[in-house]
Amino acid sequence: MLLRITAGPLRRQLVFELRNTIWCSAYSTIPVRSKRCLSTEQSDREILIESGMTLAQVAKLMRTTPASLSKYLKGTAQVFKRDEALPLKVAEHIVFQAGYTPKVLDGEDVYRQRRDRSVLKPRPPVVTVMGHVDHGKTTLLDSLRKTSVAAREAGGITQHIGAFSVPLSNGHRITFLDTPGHAAFSAMRARGADVTDVVVLVVAADDGIMAQTVECIKLVNRSKVPVVVAINKCDKYGANIAKLKRDLLHHNIQLEEFGGDVQAVEISGLKGTGLDALVDAVLAQAELCDCTADPHGPVEGVIIESRVDKGLGPVATVLIQHGTLRRGDVLVAKTMWGKIRMMQDEWKQPVHQATPSTPILTSGWKELPLTGSECLQVEGEQKAHRVVDFRAAMDQRKRNREVLAHSSTPVAQARSSTPVAQTLSDTPSIPCIPLVVQGDVAGSVEALLGVLKTHPPDQLELKVVHSGVGQITDSDVEIAASLGAIILGFNVSCTKSTAALMKQREVTLIAHNVIYKLIELLKEKLETFLPLEWEEEIVGEAVLLKVFRLTGARRATVAGCRVKQGKLVRNATYRLLRQEKVIHEGSIIGMKQGTEDITTARKETECGISFTVDPEFEVGDIIQCFMKKQTSQKLAWNLGF
Repeated sequence: MLLRITAGPLRRQLVFELRNTIWCSAYSTIPVRSKRCLSTEQSDREILIESGMTLAQVAKLMRTTPASLSKYLKGTAQVFKRDEALPLKVAEHIVFQAGYTPKVLDGEDVYRQRRDRSVLKPRPPVVTVMGHVDHGKTTLLDSLRKTSVAAREAGGITQHIGAFSVPLSNGHRITFLDTPGHAAFSAMRARGADVTDVVVLVVAADDGIMAQTVECIKLVNRSKVPVVVAINKCDKYGANIAKLKRDLLHHNIQLEEFGGDVQAVEISGLKGTGLDALVDAVLAQAELCDCTADPHGPVEGVIIESRVDKGLGPVATVLIQHGTLRRGDVLVAKTMWGKIRMMQDEWKQPVHQATPSTPILTSGWKELPLTGSECLQVEGEQKAHRVVDFRAAMDQRKRNREVLAHSSTPVAQARSSTPVAQTLSDTPSIPCIPLVVQGDVAGSVEALLGVLKTHPPDQLELKVVHSGVGQITDSDVEIAASLGAIILGFNVSCTKSTAALMKQREVTLIAHNVIYKLIELLKEKLETFLPLEWEEEIVGEAVLLKVFRLTGARRATVAGCRVKQGKLVRNATYRLLRQEKVIHEGSIIGMKQGTEDITTARKETECGISFTVDPEFEVGDIIQCFMKKQTSQKLAWNLGF
């Protein structure tokens, strides 16, 4: 009887069992794998093996010792030392017998193609608009597109990278990328600079060059992309255009009027003045860049942004660089792939094909592709599977080599041989706060994770235990509840049932639709985890005028003093200073004016003070009255915005 199994875990299991049986026939003394190793949980665990791996390296990847693996080779005709290279079949057998699934590095990849210049056709230029926050980038693009995107942005600032194609009155078309100007979105700006033909650097004439302006200039210089400077808000009171142009020289922006090759155009994005001159400058610069592409070959592009849509699932904005994308095409982006089911333009209108320099929203992705990753077309789904599996194996290979390289260093060997108890520090452990990060798009999550990495670990540590794109789900709440984590949500919401579960599991949610306000709320929450610290408040000071030594039943030493600053109070703590050195610190047992007991001595009044311990007073000593109180600490986290 012929049993045909085409796919699935059962087929893989039978293949491995068959290979194991055939290999064991050559070594009849090798024990057959026990039934306990056939559980589904164990068969799902994969170990990537390569030719030439040693027994010690295989053991390291399996988080065990070489001695524990040598038992699987007992009775064989061969003996392998821990640092001796294993034949691929032997390594595969050891991994299989130990309850893991051996995975041999094999497969194929896909790369960008070299295109003959004869097939290249003109395409619209891709222009990235960059600059400091609130310098008018989105308002400028609104004037070009005849839209009002800026008015709808949370907090009045751009927090996502936008991509859209703008038809011009002269028949030309320009693809614009609008990048956020806020300090938290540096990765988005870098991504925009890497895929563009021309950069329009927007600088406000009243503010001048700011922090993110300098960062954008560095990105332009690094990417070696031509730049056009748009001096915005020229009509605003306080604009100093001449000073701004001189300041640009100090940052290696050589304007044409100073003998350089960078064009500067004075505009008003709000009123729409100077925009025609800006478009002409961009088109002139684009002609020098030779903006061409192959519209007929395999599709090549870049993932500009990705998110999870409630109705469509994982979607991604792809900027087409070569080829023409159509429905049904199969794309691969790093270790993600998808068969394109739907395409929409920036107006959410369906389109049937996307040519070079077109930004297009695509659906049909199996998982959320990484923003910034290159996107390549393959022949079909089977080829996509092979490419993705190969790339995942290569990533695993890289991680394996890092693990093996780390384990071979003297420091790592010393740590592995040191008992756990000896590695613990004597200092109190720093609190570790787990976080679950959820954002509306992949770029927002990337920005949040980047900001969290800037947190110094001196007072407490932040550990992101889970991050994702889309609304907050019950799964996120369960993860946070099990680990005692805080959920950090940027521009996302949750259902009523999820909110009820969050309340039931006592999970803290910090959410906002403006990134810097979200981080400020997180900072305030983190400060509640810091231990209280003692703060000293000086209440008053007095100078010692005379020492009285009482005898008999009232035996005591009394310091006669005059209050010079503030006041002295009975229930405070006192410090005796002599030549700015602390002689004694403690409490007092009495305070009098004449024969009357008092609780407070005010400024420029005299009183007598008796300490619980005689500190051997001297005339001229300073008596300082102070109180200690517990206050909350402030988190030393300079966000830079």
